[in-house]
Amino acid sequence: MSATARQEGGGKRAGVSTTARPRKKQEAPPTPPRDTAAAETQTLKRRLLRLALDVHDGPMQNLAVIGFSLGDLRRRVQTLVPQEHHEKIDPAMAQISEELVRVESELRALIGALEHGGIRNIPVIEAIETEIAEFERRSPAKVELNVEGDIHTETDSQRIALQSVTRAALANIAKHAAAHTVSIKLRGTPRTITLEIVDDGRGFNSSEPPKPGRFGLNGMRERIELLGGKFEASSRPGGPTRITATLKTWRPPRAA
Repeated sequence: MSATARQEGGGKRAGVSTTARPRKKQEAPPTPPRDTAAAETQTLKRRLLRLALDVHDGPMQNLAVIGFSLGDLRRRVQTLVPQEHHEKIDPAMAQISEELVRVESELRALIGALEHGGIRNIPVIEAIETEIAEFERRSPAKVELNVEGDIHTETDSQRIALQSVTRAALANIAKHAAAHTVSIKLRGTPRTITLEIVDDGRGFNSSEPPKPGRFGLNGMRERIELLGGKFEASSRPGGPTRITATLKTWRPPRAA
């Protein structure tokens, strides 16, 4: 660095110090709030806990009321209906009671998952087998499960979606199809997992909109499509009915 510098507008030189003046420090960009991720996690946990409390104080209590009312109704029916008809009524009442117990158990599991911020991660094949066992317990139809390739899901949301579709499809078969056999296939590739459920029941006209509350196809479709998957349902009067759900097996951005 030169010891002198030419002044602006003149020919004279003026002496200047060779010591560099400290440059003014540029202001740094605003620092983002510390522990943002931790704060967001805590907020999410509080919301999940609130949801758990809402489920406990709402549907769980309503379910308890239904259970008490069903027990009271059962006692009244046994009193008013002749004994020879009890054998036709009691099994139906018992099945309703068992369904209530199952729903209560599932709600309690959901509450526990919400309270702890996650759901127990079980293999998807085990989840599907659980639904098959429950179906065969209350339906005379036989289920054949075939597994091809590497079967895994990247997120709990994917596993829950496939399990829920299986549960809903089997519930429809038990209630409406009068099927003798059900075939369930799970096919895994490096990029996708496909669930296919086929039954030989009475079928329905798949070109017509499903009746409200009957088949629940819209609910199945929404579960799969919300995760970026593909859902198809085909049937005809006299059967068969085929439901296919395909999900990508890599972890979607911001997946749950």
